[in-house]
Amino acid sequence: MTAMLIKFLIFTAIAAVSPQILPGVKIKGMGAAAAVALIFGLLNLFFGWLLGLAAKVVSLPLACLTFGLFWLLIPTIVNAVLLRITDAFLDPFELDGWWPALGMGLLFGLGSLVANALV
Repeated sequence: MTAMLIKFLIFTAIAAVSPQILPGVKIKGMGAAAAVALIFGLLNLFFGWLLGLAAKVVSLPLACLTFGLFWLLIPTIVNAVLLRITDAFLDPFELDGWWPALGMGLLFGLGSLVANALV
């Protein structure tokens, strides 16, 4: 329970700071940032593992060519897809294309690493 709360707080902070860091990300208020963190967390809980598995299976030939280094990008790509889905659910949250989604997905991935290190 504590780990989920820490991840929620870290993802909320990242969502709140992302519009200042990344062009193309718009979030209207701290409540919207918390909603982004909540919806993203739920999507990640229920569908993130499935998207990650599917992406690894599809990208297996590319991973073999790069000696597995391509799989380091899979969490960022999965986070970007989940953030685009979150964008579709929430009106106060806007992503202007895939590049802001990939940037925010990278920030969420780094935030997840920090949260896992804290717990």
